[in-house]
Amino acid sequence: MHSSSCIVIHPWPIVQIGLTNILQSLKIEVTAAYSLCPENKMIIGWNDIVVLIDTREYEFIHKHCKSFRRRNIAIVGIHFDALQTPDNNLFDEILYQSDTQGVLFNKLKAFSNFGKHKQPSLQLSDRETEVLRLVATGFSNKKISDKLFISIHTVISHRKHITSKLGVKSISGLTLYAVINDLID
Repeated sequence: MHSSSCIVIHPWPIVQIGLTNILQSLKIEVTAAYSLCPENKMIIGWNDIVVLIDTREYEFIHKHCKSFRRRNIAIVGIHFDALQTPDNNLFDEILYQSDTQGVLFNKLKAFSNFGKHKQPSLQLSDRETEVLRLVATGFSNKKISDKLFISIHTVISHRKHITSKLGVKSISGLTLYAVINDLID
């Protein structure tokens, strides 16, 4: 699995071209660009880390979100309507079109560097690494607290520190980080 590859799904060719240029400058391989959401049979073959998609494609995201999560595919939404707030639960990250401060560029750069963190022990404490392993293998906060003999509040605190240090908020992102850094199989 490539740590820096993505698929762009957006109806506007100019957005596809612009994102492709930005991504290539960040050494992120764009494996495909679609103007319409692809068919199920095409999606089955995806092994890419990041899918950039217009946030208005709710039906597509709702339909495939669980499959993406199971396969550790990050979903990055591109949002254009300042008056409507997108559903943040569906996306690992949301990039805004009205990006006057280079936030989009910096966030994409963070995704391109995501797979390059090879020594989480330099960033995470031993206990945080242990909690991360359990989170990535599907343990709930309660099960983690029982297994490690710590309070559930301590588990929540460790998880906050982990997400803060790694800059990754979703469980799929944490799982991906754990896999890339050989913390789990």
